[in-house]
Amino acid sequence: MEKWTTAKSAETYLIDAWGAGYFGISPQGTLAVYPERNPARAIDLHGLISTLIKRGIEVPILVRFDGILRDRVRAIQDAFANAIKEFGYKGSYCLAYPIKVNQQRHVVDSVRLAGRQRPIGLEVGSKPELLAVLAIHDTPDGLLICNGYKDAEYIELALLAKKLGRRSIIVVEQPYEIESIMQISERLGIEAEIGIRVNPVSKGAGRWEGSAGEGARFGLNSYEVIEAIEALKARGKEHWVRVLHFHVGSQITAINAIKRVLSETTRMYTELAKLCPSLSVLDIGGGLAVDYDGSRTNFPSSMNYSVEEYARDVVWSVLACCDEAGVKHPDLISESGRAIVAHHAVLITEVTDVSPVLDAVEKLQPPPADKDILREIYELYETVSVKNCHEALHDALGLKDEILLRFVHGNLTLPERAYADQGLKYLLAKIDRLSTNLKHVPEDLAKLGPSLRDMYFCNFSVFQSLPDLWAIDHLFPVMPIHRLDTEPTRRAYIADLTCDSDGKIERFIDLKAVKQYVMLHEYRPHEPYYIGLFLVGAYQEILGDLHNLFGDTNAVHIEMNGSGEVDIAEVVEGDTVREVLSYVQFSA
Repeated sequence: MEKWTTAKSAETYLIDAWGAGYFGISPQGTLAVYPERNPARAIDLHGLISTLIKRGIEVPILVRFDGILRDRVRAIQDAFANAIKEFGYKGSYCLAYPIKVNQQRHVVDSVRLAGRQRPIGLEVGSKPELLAVLAIHDTPDGLLICNGYKDAEYIELALLAKKLGRRSIIVVEQPYEIESIMQISERLGIEAEIGIRVNPVSKGAGRWEGSAGEGARFGLNSYEVIEAIEALKARGKEHWVRVLHFHVGSQITAINAIKRVLSETTRMYTELAKLCPSLSVLDIGGGLAVDYDGSRTNFPSSMNYSVEEYARDVVWSVLACCDEAGVKHPDLISESGRAIVAHHAVLITEVTDVSPVLDAVEKLQPPPADKDILREIYELYETVSVKNCHEALHDALGLKDEILLRFVHGNLTLPERAYADQGLKYLLAKIDRLSTNLKHVPEDLAKLGPSLRDMYFCNFSVFQSLPDLWAIDHLFPVMPIHRLDTEPTRRAYIADLTCDSDGKIERFIDLKAVKQYVMLHEYRPHEPYYIGLFLVGAYQEILGDLHNLFGDTNAVHIEMNGSGEVDIAEVVEGDTVREVLSYVQFSA
């Protein structure tokens, strides 16, 4: 048999497809992280976890790679810079980070500091987020985009930010906000800069396409836009309008949807620019997707375009429409939060136990009683072969229902039912093994294998660490971080430690279809076996809940210095039991 290699592991787990150049496998069979997409500067993830555990930091551990954050910022900025140069675009580009995607202080700081060479803005959607950003956003004239529901206090804070040297832009998302902004601005004596969020009829693509079009929560329709401009003109404040903004949803999976939206919104920009000469910025919102499954398709957990294609299409679409209308090219802003932070975080968990499926045995034990259904199971096991395994599957599935019926009616004792249930499991395992020798495997036989899976229990909570997986069936890459130079032989799904039947991962990435299992190695009870859950940096931490009172996991921020050594930049301790109990008003 051909020797297993790390290249085969890379192919099995599709690491080159979803890893975006940040992950690979070392010659020693461990997961390697390349924060700068440079294999010569690699971090051994398994070695890092071993070091952290020796220091008393227990799994599950959320590992954040700050170098990946910096590289993601650079990659997006470079894509737009290259597109602007290629097409001779006359405006500039600014990347803005919407902090709702991951509000952790260290994450926001790392993203903000990554933009020191080229300006990077921050976007907030609430008063607490605005206060958080005001405490750290110290870039002179740093762009601060204020979205979300706005009461008087929010608007006042946003205007006062100007006195702190921030360039705060209040984005009007509801008609009533115009009057509130004008009143508070007059009271404070501070001139506002505002953006107008339009609600395009064109929609995005993917799970969040309902963020635009009829019924969308935010944004003004064309009539409300005109009303807003007239209200500003009546007070002589039309020069406040600097930005036209739209957002058609997160994780836009199809580039054609982006082009459609740009056609409508850029046309709206050119019309509005004629009414408000001060208008000079087009904020295209979020939507730049992440390819979680590596398939490069318009599947909800993927994207059928690259960052470079996205930037070129945005720049060209805006340029072409503005040139046609004779309007100056606007400066561009994108709020690409998911694309900045998703890759940088990996959750590491440990397998604590396994509930295995039964493998076929050489010979089935004789039945405990002389009953026809028990004899039939025994004889089926003895006589099943490659030639009749398809027929045997049909017989086995029929017997499964018959066993339950007979037990319910008192025609089988509990030991007899136990023999029948166990015998059928052995039989199905044998049928699955034999079917691999068929030239053509019938559909029902092909489905049998994936259903015969071990259950690997892992120390984490799906609800705390991967809420999108539970709530919206989002997919994340899952794979072991060591033993990758040996063949994984067990089809498995993953169960967390919560007392909830939804606390499991049983949908896994694949290039063609969602798989029901992931290949894992044989569990060795006295050896740690670590599983990595990848691309979890966007939304998961902040959306995670306390189901079963599982609190936040430990988190570490990792840096690589100039000599290639790994530095633990910061350790954020997870919740203790006492702390979690206090959240629900218990004392311990």
